Amino acid sequence: MKKLEHFKTLPLWVRLVLYFLLLSAVIMLLFQGIFNYSLDRHLQNYIREREETLNKQIVNSLREYYGANGSWDGIQMPLIHTALSTNTRLLLYDADGLLIGDTGQERRRHMMMVQEQQPDLTDVNTYQYVMGYNDTIVGELLIAHPMTAETSAMLEQDLYFRRAISRSLLWTGLIAISAAMALGIIFSRRLSKPLEDIAIGSSRITRGDYSLELPAYEGKEINDLAGSFNRLAAHLRELERLRKRSVADIAHELRTPLTTLRGYIEAVKDGVMPADPKTMEILLEEIMHLNRVASDIDELARAENINQGQMKREKINIGQFLQNKVSSFQPLFQGKELTLKLHLPDEARTNCQDPAVLGKIISNLLDNAYRYSEPGGTVEVTLQNNPVIDHTALAPLGFEMPVQEELQAKLEDMVLIKVSDSGIGISEENLPYIFERFFRADPSREKEKSRSGSGIGLALVKELTRAAGGMILVGSKPGRGTTFYLYL
Repeated sequence: MKKLEHFKTLPLWVRLVLYFLLLSAVIMLLFQGIFNYSLDRHLQNYIREREETLNKQIVNSLREYYGANGSWDGIQMPLIHTALSTNTRLLLYDADGLLIGDTGQERRRHMMMVQEQQPDLTDVNTYQYVMGYNDTIVGELLIAHPMTAETSAMLEQDLYFRRAISRSLLWTGLIAISAAMALGIIFSRRLSKPLEDIAIGSSRITRGDYSLELPAYEGKEINDLAGSFNRLAAHLRELERLRKRSVADIAHELRTPLTTLRGYIEAVKDGVMPADPKTMEILLEEIMHLNRVASDIDELARAENINQGQMKREKINIGQFLQNKVSSFQPLFQGKELTLKLHLPDEARTNCQDPAVLGKIISNLLDNAYRYSEPGGTVEVTLQNNPVIDHTALAPLGFEMPVQEELQAKLEDMVLIKVSDSGIGISEENLPYIFERFFRADPSREKEKSRSGSGIGLALVKELTRAAGGMILVGSKPGRGTTFYLYL
Protein backbone atom coordinates (compact mmCIF):
# COMPACT_ATOMS: atom_id res chain seq x y z
CA MET A 1 0.00 0.00 0.00
CA LYS A 2 2.85 2.39 0.84
CA LYS A 3 4.50 1.64 -2.50
CA LEU A 4 1.23 2.41 -4.28
CA GLU A 5 0.90 5.70 -2.42
CA HIS A 6 4.52 6.50 -3.29
CA PHE A 7 3.82 5.68 -6.96
CA LYS A 8 0.90 8.13 -6.99
CA THR A 9 3.20 10.92 -5.80
CA LEU A 10 5.65 10.42 -8.68
CA PRO A 11 5.66 13.03 -11.47
CA LEU A 12 3.31 12.32 -14.35
CA TRP A 13 6.10 11.79 -16.88
CA VAL A 14 7.78 9.18 -14.62
CA ARG A 15 4.51 7.27 -14.22
CA LEU A 16 3.94 7.40 -17.99
CA VAL A 17 7.44 5.94 -18.60
CA LEU A 18 6.74 3.13 -16.14
CA TYR A 19 3.41 2.45 -17.84
CA PHE A 20 5.23 2.31 -21.20
CA LEU A 21 7.74 -0.18 -19.81
CA LEU A 22 5.05 -2.34 -18.21
CA LEU A 23 2.98 -2.35 -21.37
CA SER A 24 6.02 -3.23 -23.52
CA ALA A 25 7.04 -6.07 -21.19
CA VAL A 26 3.53 -7.54 -21.11
CA ILE A 27 3.23 -7.34 -24.89
CA MET A 28 6.65 -8.96 -25.40
CA LEU A 29 5.86 -11.79 -22.97
CA LEU A 30 2.53 -12.44 -24.66
CA PHE A 31 4.13 -12.31 -28.09
CA GLN A 32 6.96 -14.65 -27.09
CA GLY A 33 4.56 -17.12 -25.47
CA ILE A 34 2.28 -17.18 -28.50
CA PHE A 35 5.23 -17.38 -30.89
CA ASN A 36 6.89 -20.24 -28.98
CA TYR A 37 3.63 -22.16 -28.84
CA SER A 38 3.06 -21.66 -32.56
CA LEU A 39 6.70 -22.52 -33.36
CA ASP A 40 6.56 -25.76 -31.34
CA ARG A 41 3.34 -26.78 -33.10
CA HIS A 42 4.75 -26.09 -36.55
CA LEU A 43 8.13 -27.65 -35.70
CA GLN A 44 6.47 -30.83 -34.45
CA ASN A 45 4.34 -31.03 -37.58
CA TYR A 46 7.45 -30.48 -39.71
CA ILE A 47 9.38 -33.24 -37.88
CA ARG A 48 6.42 -35.61 -38.12
CA GLU A 49 6.00 -35.01 -41.84
CA ARG A 50 9.74 -35.45 -42.36
CA GLU A 51 9.74 -38.74 -40.41
CA GLU A 52 6.76 -40.03 -42.37
CA THR A 53 8.48 -39.22 -45.67
CA LEU A 54 11.63 -40.99 -44.49
CA ASN A 55 9.57 -43.96 -43.30
CA LYS A 56 8.02 -44.38 -46.74
CA GLN A 57 11.46 -44.42 -48.31
CA ILE A 58 12.64 -47.12 -45.85
CA VAL A 59 9.51 -49.22 -46.44
CA ASN A 60 9.89 -48.99 -50.21
CA SER A 61 13.57 -49.89 -49.98
CA LEU A 62 12.88 -53.02 -47.88
CA ARG A 63 9.97 -54.02 -50.11
CA GLU A 64 12.30 -53.83 -53.14
CA TYR A 65 14.84 -55.99 -51.26
CA TYR A 66 12.21 -58.65 -50.60
CA GLY A 67 11.06 -58.57 -54.21
CA ALA A 68 14.58 -58.99 -55.48
CA ASN A 69 15.47 -61.86 -53.09
CA GLY A 70 12.10 -63.50 -52.56
CA SER A 71 12.74 -63.68 -48.79
CA TRP A 72 14.26 -61.74 -45.85
CA ASP A 73 17.48 -63.75 -45.89
CA GLY A 74 20.56 -61.53 -45.47
CA ILE A 75 18.46 -58.51 -44.48
CA GLN A 76 20.42 -57.71 -41.29
CA MET A 77 23.33 -55.83 -42.89
CA PRO A 78 21.13 -53.80 -45.32
CA LEU A 79 18.88 -53.10 -42.37
CA ILE A 80 21.81 -51.79 -40.30
CA HIS A 81 23.06 -49.63 -43.18
CA THR A 82 19.59 -48.18 -43.67
CA ALA A 83 19.25 -47.44 -39.95
CA LEU A 84 22.64 -45.75 -39.81
CA SER A 85 21.97 -43.60 -42.86
CA THR A 86 18.56 -42.51 -41.56
CA ASN A 87 19.46 -42.34 -37.85
CA THR A 88 16.58 -44.64 -36.89
CA ARG A 89 16.12 -47.98 -35.16
CA LEU A 90 14.49 -50.63 -37.31
CA LEU A 91 12.79 -53.81 -36.06
CA LEU A 92 11.70 -56.25 -38.76
CA TYR A 93 9.31 -59.16 -38.07
CA ASP A 94 8.41 -61.93 -40.51
CA ALA A 95 4.93 -63.00 -41.44
CA ASP A 96 4.74 -65.21 -38.34
CA GLY A 97 5.65 -62.36 -36.00
CA LEU A 98 9.22 -63.51 -35.32
CA LEU A 99 11.86 -60.76 -34.94
CA ILE A 100 14.33 -61.24 -37.78
CA GLY A 101 16.18 -57.92 -37.62
CA ASP A 102 16.89 -55.31 -34.93
CA THR A 103 19.41 -52.57 -35.63
CA GLY A 104 19.58 -51.82 -31.92
CA GLN A 105 21.14 -55.23 -31.01
CA GLU A 106 24.85 -55.94 -31.30
CA ARG A 107 24.30 -59.50 -32.52
CA ARG A 108 22.10 -60.74 -35.26
CA ARG A 109 18.90 -61.91 -33.65
CA HIS A 110 17.51 -63.24 -36.93
CA MET A 111 19.81 -66.20 -36.49
CA MET A 112 17.91 -67.21 -33.40
CA MET A 113 14.55 -68.61 -34.38
CA VAL A 114 12.96 -67.84 -31.05
CA GLN A 115 10.22 -65.43 -30.13
CA GLU A 116 11.67 -62.14 -28.75
CA GLN A 117 9.85 -59.74 -26.49
CA GLN A 118 9.52 -56.33 -28.11
CA PRO A 119 11.98 -53.74 -26.77
CA ASP A 120 10.95 -50.72 -24.67
CA LEU A 121 10.24 -47.88 -27.07
CA THR A 122 8.80 -45.30 -24.67
CA ASP A 123 11.50 -42.68 -25.44
CA VAL A 124 11.09 -42.75 -29.20
CA ASN A 125 8.57 -41.89 -31.86
CA THR A 126 7.50 -45.25 -33.33
CA TYR A 127 5.76 -46.06 -36.59
CA GLN A 128 4.44 -49.50 -37.51
CA TYR A 129 4.02 -50.69 -41.13
CA VAL A 130 2.69 -53.95 -42.55
CA MET A 131 5.05 -55.21 -45.27
CA GLY A 132 3.21 -56.69 -48.24
CA TYR A 133 4.33 -58.07 -51.57
CA ASN A 134 2.05 -59.22 -54.40
CA ASP A 135 -1.00 -58.92 -52.13
CA THR A 136 0.69 -61.12 -49.53
CA ILE A 137 1.78 -60.02 -46.05
CA VAL A 138 5.44 -60.90 -45.75
CA GLY A 139 6.32 -59.11 -42.53
CA GLU A 140 5.97 -56.11 -40.23
CA LEU A 141 8.36 -53.17 -39.81
CA LEU A 142 8.72 -51.06 -36.69
CA ILE A 143 10.58 -47.76 -37.20
CA ALA A 144 11.74 -45.81 -34.14
CA HIS A 145 12.96 -42.19 -34.36
CA PRO A 146 14.98 -41.01 -31.32
CA MET A 147 13.49 -38.09 -29.34
CA THR A 148 16.69 -36.96 -27.54
CA ALA A 149 19.25 -34.57 -28.93
CA GLU A 150 22.11 -36.91 -27.89
CA THR A 151 21.00 -39.63 -30.30
CA SER A 152 19.70 -37.55 -33.19
CA ALA A 153 21.74 -35.12 -35.24
CA MET A 154 18.64 -34.05 -37.14
CA LEU A 155 16.79 -33.26 -33.88
CA GLU A 156 19.81 -31.34 -32.59
CA GLN A 157 19.63 -29.08 -35.63
CA ASP A 158 15.96 -28.48 -34.98
CA LEU A 159 16.62 -27.60 -31.36
CA TYR A 160 19.46 -25.29 -32.36
CA PHE A 161 17.10 -23.47 -34.73
CA ARG A 162 14.56 -23.11 -31.96
CA ARG A 163 17.13 -21.78 -29.50
CA ALA A 164 18.36 -19.29 -32.11
CA ILE A 165 14.81 -18.02 -32.64
CA SER A 166 14.29 -17.71 -28.85
CA ARG A 167 17.52 -15.74 -28.47
CA SER A 168 16.48 -13.46 -31.32
CA LEU A 169 13.13 -12.88 -29.66
CA LEU A 170 14.81 -12.13 -26.34
CA TRP A 171 17.15 -9.56 -27.90
CA THR A 172 14.26 -8.11 -29.87
CA GLY A 173 12.27 -7.77 -26.66
CA LEU A 174 15.13 -6.07 -24.84
CA ILE A 175 15.64 -3.65 -27.72
CA ALA A 176 11.90 -2.97 -27.90
CA ILE A 177 11.71 -2.30 -24.16
CA SER A 178 14.72 0.03 -24.37
CA ALA A 179 13.14 1.85 -27.31
CA ALA A 180 9.85 2.04 -25.41
CA MET A 181 11.65 3.55 -22.44
CA ALA A 182 13.43 6.14 -24.61
CA LEU A 183 10.27 7.03 -26.52
CA GLY A 184 8.27 6.98 -23.29
CA ILE A 185 10.60 9.57 -21.76
CA ILE A 186 10.39 11.77 -24.86
CA PHE A 187 6.62 11.56 -25.33
CA SER A 188 5.75 11.70 -21.63
CA ARG A 189 7.82 14.84 -21.21
CA ARG A 190 6.14 16.38 -24.24
CA LEU A 191 2.75 15.47 -22.77
CA SER A 192 3.42 16.47 -19.18
CA LYS A 193 5.28 19.74 -19.91
CA PRO A 194 2.12 21.62 -21.03
CA LEU A 195 0.26 20.30 -17.98
CA GLU A 196 3.09 21.51 -15.75
CA ASP A 197 2.92 24.93 -17.43
CA ILE A 198 -0.84 25.06 -16.87
CA ALA A 199 -0.37 24.04 -13.21
CA ILE A 200 2.23 26.80 -12.76
CA GLY A 201 -0.10 29.28 -14.45
CA SER A 202 -3.01 28.24 -12.23
CA SER A 203 -0.84 28.74 -9.17
CA ARG A 204 0.07 32.23 -10.37
CA ILE A 205 -3.61 33.04 -10.97
CA THR A 206 -4.45 32.05 -7.38
CA ARG A 207 -1.83 34.61 -6.29
CA GLY A 208 -3.51 37.29 -8.41
CA ASP A 209 -1.03 37.22 -11.30
CA TYR A 210 -2.99 37.04 -14.58
CA SER A 211 -0.13 38.00 -16.90
CA LEU A 212 0.95 34.47 -17.93
CA GLU A 213 -0.02 33.49 -21.48
CA LEU A 214 0.65 29.91 -22.56
CA PRO A 215 2.08 29.24 -26.04
CA ALA A 216 0.50 26.97 -28.64
CA TYR A 217 1.20 23.27 -28.10
CA GLU A 218 1.15 20.23 -30.33
CA GLY A 219 -2.00 18.17 -30.08
CA LYS A 220 -5.53 19.51 -30.39
CA GLU A 221 -6.66 18.64 -26.86
CA ILE A 222 -3.65 20.19 -25.09
CA ASN A 223 -3.75 23.22 -27.39
CA ASP A 224 -7.47 23.69 -26.69
CA LEU A 225 -6.78 23.42 -22.97
CA ALA A 226 -4.01 26.03 -23.22
CA GLY A 227 -6.32 28.28 -25.24
CA SER A 228 -9.06 27.93 -22.61
CA PHE A 229 -6.52 28.75 -19.90
CA ASN A 230 -5.41 31.89 -21.77
CA ARG A 231 -9.02 33.00 -22.23
CA LEU A 232 -9.69 32.36 -18.54
CA ALA A 233 -6.63 34.40 -17.54
CA ALA A 234 -7.67 37.22 -19.89
CA HIS A 235 -11.23 37.13 -18.52
CA LEU A 236 -10.01 37.22 -14.93
CA ARG A 237 -7.64 40.02 -15.82
CA GLU A 238 -10.53 42.01 -17.27
CA LEU A 239 -12.74 41.22 -14.29
CA GLU A 240 -10.04 42.40 -11.93
CA ARG A 241 -9.71 45.62 -13.90
CA LEU A 242 -13.49 46.06 -13.90
CA ARG A 243 -13.65 45.29 -10.18
CA LYS A 244 -11.19 48.04 -9.45
CA ARG A 245 -13.09 50.33 -11.79
CA SER A 246 -16.39 49.38 -10.12
CA VAL A 247 -15.06 50.51 -6.77
CA ALA A 248 -14.20 53.88 -8.30
CA ASP A 249 -17.59 54.05 -10.01
CA ILE A 250 -19.44 53.24 -6.79
CA ALA A 251 -17.47 55.96 -5.04
CA HIS A 252 -18.37 58.34 -7.85
CA GLU A 253 -22.06 57.43 -7.70
CA LEU A 254 -22.12 58.05 -3.97
CA ARG A 255 -19.72 60.98 -3.83
CA THR A 256 -21.68 63.25 -6.17
CA PRO A 257 -25.02 63.27 -4.29
CA LEU A 258 -23.29 63.24 -0.91
CA THR A 259 -21.18 66.26 -1.91
CA THR A 260 -24.28 68.06 -3.13
CA LEU A 261 -26.13 67.25 0.08
CA ARG A 262 -23.23 68.40 2.21
CA GLY A 263 -22.85 71.64 0.26
CA TYR A 264 -26.52 72.55 0.47
CA ILE A 265 -26.81 71.58 4.14
CA GLU A 266 -23.71 73.60 5.07
CA ALA A 267 -25.04 76.54 3.05
CA VAL A 268 -28.37 76.36 4.86
CA LYS A 269 -26.61 76.02 8.19
CA ASP A 270 -24.37 79.03 7.52
CA GLY A 271 -27.35 81.07 6.34
CA VAL A 272 -26.04 81.37 2.81
CA MET A 273 -29.11 79.66 1.38
CA PRO A 274 -32.62 79.65 2.75
CA ALA A 275 -34.27 76.38 3.77
CA ASP A 276 -37.10 77.01 1.32
CA PRO A 277 -39.08 74.40 -0.68
CA LYS A 278 -36.76 74.74 -3.70
CA THR A 279 -33.72 73.85 -1.58
CA MET A 280 -35.61 71.00 0.04
CA GLU A 281 -36.55 69.71 -3.42
CA ILE A 282 -32.89 69.63 -4.47
CA LEU A 283 -31.91 67.82 -1.28
CA LEU A 284 -34.76 65.34 -1.74
CA GLU A 285 -33.69 64.68 -5.33
CA GLU A 286 -30.17 63.78 -4.20
CA ILE A 287 -31.53 61.57 -1.46
CA MET A 288 -33.80 59.81 -3.98
CA HIS A 289 -30.80 59.25 -6.26
CA LEU A 290 -28.89 57.62 -3.40
CA ASN A 291 -31.95 55.51 -2.67
CA ARG A 292 -32.17 54.39 -6.34
CA VAL A 293 -28.49 53.41 -6.33
CA ALA A 294 -28.94 51.39 -3.14
CA SER A 295 -32.11 49.76 -4.46
CA ASP A 296 -30.46 48.85 -7.77
CA ILE A 297 -27.46 47.35 -6.00
CA ASP A 298 -29.77 45.30 -3.78
CA GLU A 299 -31.83 44.17 -6.77
CA LEU A 300 -28.67 43.16 -8.69
CA ALA A 301 -27.41 41.17 -5.70
CA ARG A 302 -30.72 39.28 -5.55
CA ALA A 303 -30.69 38.69 -9.32
CA GLU A 304 -27.17 37.23 -9.16
CA ASN A 305 -28.35 34.66 -6.63
CA ILE A 306 -31.61 33.70 -8.34
CA ASN A 307 -31.88 30.46 -10.31
CA GLN A 308 -34.40 29.04 -12.75
CA GLY A 309 -36.06 26.99 -10.01
CA GLN A 310 -37.03 30.17 -8.16
CA MET A 311 -38.73 31.71 -11.18
CA LYS A 312 -42.54 31.99 -10.98
CA ARG A 313 -43.18 30.95 -14.55
CA GLU A 314 -46.52 31.05 -16.30
CA LYS A 315 -47.67 30.93 -19.91
CA ILE A 316 -47.90 34.42 -21.34
CA ASN A 317 -48.58 35.80 -24.79
CA ILE A 318 -45.32 37.56 -25.60
CA GLY A 319 -46.93 39.80 -28.23
CA GLN A 320 -49.63 41.04 -25.86
CA PHE A 321 -47.07 41.41 -23.10
CA LEU A 322 -44.90 43.65 -25.30
CA GLN A 323 -47.92 45.70 -26.41
CA ASN A 324 -48.75 46.47 -22.78
CA LYS A 325 -45.15 47.34 -21.94
CA VAL A 326 -44.67 49.60 -24.98
CA SER A 327 -47.98 51.36 -24.26
CA SER A 328 -46.84 52.15 -20.72
CA PHE A 329 -43.64 53.77 -22.08
CA GLN A 330 -45.31 55.78 -24.86
CA PRO A 331 -45.96 58.93 -22.77
CA LEU A 332 -42.36 59.02 -21.57
CA PHE A 333 -41.00 58.70 -25.11
CA GLN A 334 -43.43 61.26 -26.51
CA GLY A 335 -42.29 63.73 -23.88
CA LYS A 336 -38.77 63.50 -25.33
CA GLU A 337 -40.04 63.56 -28.91
CA LEU A 338 -38.98 59.95 -29.49
CA THR A 339 -40.88 57.53 -31.71
CA LEU A 340 -41.50 54.13 -30.11
CA LYS A 341 -42.58 51.37 -32.54
CA LEU A 342 -43.61 47.76 -31.98
CA HIS A 343 -43.36 45.03 -34.66
CA LEU A 344 -45.16 41.74 -33.98
CA PRO A 345 -45.39 38.57 -36.10
CA ASP A 346 -48.72 37.44 -37.56
CA GLU A 347 -48.82 34.34 -35.37
CA ALA A 348 -49.22 34.87 -31.65
CA ARG A 349 -46.94 32.68 -29.53
CA THR A 350 -47.03 31.86 -25.85
CA ASN A 351 -43.92 31.49 -23.74
CA CYS A 352 -43.42 30.19 -20.22
CA GLN A 353 -41.76 33.09 -18.35
CA ASP A 354 -41.83 34.96 -15.09
CA PRO A 355 -43.82 38.15 -15.95
CA ALA A 356 -42.07 40.22 -13.29
CA VAL A 357 -38.60 39.20 -14.45
CA LEU A 358 -39.44 39.67 -18.15
CA GLY A 359 -41.03 43.03 -17.39
CA LYS A 360 -37.90 44.16 -15.58
CA ILE A 361 -35.69 43.12 -18.52
CA ILE A 362 -37.83 44.93 -21.13
CA SER A 363 -38.17 48.01 -18.93
CA ASN A 364 -34.41 48.30 -18.47
CA LEU A 365 -33.77 47.91 -22.20
CA LEU A 366 -36.37 50.55 -23.06
CA ASP A 367 -35.07 52.88 -20.36
CA ASN A 368 -31.53 52.47 -21.72
CA ALA A 369 -32.76 53.28 -25.27
CA TYR A 370 -34.68 56.29 -23.93
CA ARG A 371 -31.72 57.78 -22.09
CA TYR A 372 -29.23 57.39 -24.93
CA SER A 373 -31.43 58.52 -27.83
CA GLU A 374 -31.58 62.14 -28.98
CA PRO A 375 -34.93 63.89 -29.48
CA GLY A 376 -36.42 63.06 -32.85
CA GLY A 377 -34.93 59.56 -32.79
CA THR A 378 -36.67 56.20 -33.10
CA VAL A 379 -36.77 53.13 -30.85
CA GLU A 380 -38.13 49.88 -32.26
CA VAL A 381 -39.19 46.71 -30.44
CA THR A 382 -39.43 43.62 -32.67
CA LEU A 383 -40.66 40.10 -31.84
CA GLN A 384 -39.53 37.15 -33.98
CA ASN A 385 -40.72 33.55 -33.66
CA ASN A 386 -37.90 31.92 -35.63
CA PRO A 387 -34.79 33.72 -34.46
CA VAL A 388 -31.32 33.62 -35.97
CA ILE A 389 -28.00 34.77 -34.52
CA ASP A 390 -26.55 38.06 -35.69
CA HIS A 391 -22.85 37.16 -35.78
CA THR A 392 -21.84 40.82 -35.56
CA ALA A 393 -23.41 41.02 -32.09
CA LEU A 394 -21.41 40.39 -28.93
CA ALA A 395 -22.26 38.41 -25.80
CA PRO A 396 -21.57 39.71 -22.27
CA LEU A 397 -18.01 39.40 -21.06
CA GLY A 398 -17.26 35.82 -19.99
CA PHE A 399 -20.29 34.29 -21.74
CA GLU A 400 -19.33 31.43 -24.11
CA MET A 401 -21.67 30.93 -27.05
CA PRO A 402 -22.75 27.29 -27.54
CA VAL A 403 -21.34 25.33 -30.45
CA GLN A 404 -23.24 25.54 -33.74
CA GLU A 405 -25.22 22.30 -33.35
CA GLU A 406 -26.23 23.03 -29.76
CA LEU A 407 -27.04 26.66 -30.57
CA GLN A 408 -29.26 25.68 -33.49
CA ALA A 409 -31.15 23.21 -31.31
CA LYS A 410 -31.73 25.91 -28.67
CA LEU A 411 -32.92 28.49 -31.20
CA GLU A 412 -35.71 26.18 -32.38
CA ASP A 413 -37.45 26.60 -29.00
CA MET A 414 -36.75 30.33 -28.59
CA VAL A 415 -38.26 33.68 -29.47
CA LEU A 416 -36.26 36.85 -30.12
CA ILE A 417 -37.06 40.31 -28.80
CA LYS A 418 -35.01 43.08 -30.42
CA VAL A 419 -34.78 46.55 -28.92
CA SER A 420 -33.13 48.97 -31.38
CA ASP A 421 -32.48 52.67 -31.05
CA SER A 422 -31.02 55.38 -33.26
CA GLY A 423 -28.99 56.87 -30.43
CA ILE A 424 -25.35 57.76 -29.96
CA GLY A 425 -24.13 54.14 -30.18
CA ILE A 426 -21.22 52.48 -28.36
CA SER A 427 -17.60 52.30 -29.47
CA GLU A 428 -16.10 48.92 -30.36
CA GLU A 429 -13.66 48.91 -27.45
CA ASN A 430 -16.39 49.63 -24.89
CA LEU A 431 -19.05 47.29 -26.31
CA PRO A 432 -17.91 44.07 -24.50
CA TYR A 433 -18.11 45.79 -21.10
CA ILE A 434 -21.51 47.46 -21.14
CA PHE A 435 -23.12 44.61 -19.16
CA GLU A 436 -20.67 45.13 -16.29
CA ARG A 437 -21.96 46.94 -13.23
CA PHE A 438 -21.34 50.70 -13.05
CA PHE A 439 -19.67 50.68 -16.46
CA ARG A 440 -20.03 53.92 -18.43
CA ALA A 441 -18.66 54.36 -21.92
CA ASP A 442 -17.96 58.01 -21.09
CA PRO A 443 -17.94 58.63 -17.32
CA SER A 444 -17.62 62.39 -17.79
CA ARG A 445 -20.95 62.64 -19.64
CA GLU A 446 -24.24 62.77 -17.75
CA LYS A 447 -27.03 62.16 -20.21
CA GLU A 448 -29.73 63.15 -17.77
CA LYS A 449 -29.59 66.07 -15.39
CA SER A 450 -31.51 64.01 -12.90
CA ARG A 451 -28.92 61.25 -13.10
CA SER A 452 -31.69 58.67 -13.14
CA GLY A 453 -29.30 55.91 -14.19
CA SER A 454 -27.17 54.06 -11.65
CA GLY A 455 -24.99 52.11 -14.11
CA ILE A 456 -26.54 48.81 -13.01
CA GLY A 457 -29.45 48.43 -15.45
CA LEU A 458 -27.67 46.33 -18.12
CA ALA A 459 -25.85 44.27 -15.47
CA LEU A 460 -29.30 43.49 -14.05
CA VAL A 461 -30.56 42.57 -17.55
CA LYS A 462 -27.68 40.14 -17.97
CA GLU A 463 -28.33 38.40 -14.63
CA LEU A 464 -32.11 38.22 -15.09
CA THR A 465 -31.67 36.82 -18.61
CA ARG A 466 -29.33 34.18 -17.24
CA ALA A 467 -31.88 33.27 -14.57
CA ALA A 468 -34.60 33.02 -17.24
CA GLY A 469 -32.47 30.59 -19.25
CA GLY A 470 -32.06 32.97 -22.19
CA MET A 471 -29.27 34.84 -23.99
CA ILE A 472 -28.59 38.54 -24.42
CA LEU A 473 -26.42 39.97 -27.21
CA VAL A 474 -25.66 43.52 -28.28
CA GLY A 475 -24.59 45.17 -31.51
CA SER A 476 -23.74 48.83 -31.95
CA LYS A 477 -21.91 51.38 -34.05
CA PRO A 478 -21.09 54.93 -32.89
CA GLY A 479 -23.59 57.42 -34.28
CA ARG A 480 -25.84 54.71 -35.73
CA GLY A 481 -27.52 53.35 -32.65
CA THR A 482 -27.56 50.16 -30.59
CA THR A 483 -29.55 46.92 -30.83
CA PHE A 484 -30.09 44.45 -27.99
CA TYR A 485 -31.01 40.85 -28.89
CA LEU A 486 -32.95 39.05 -26.16
CA TYR A 487 -33.42 35.30 -26.80
CA LEU A 488 -35.98 33.56 -24.58
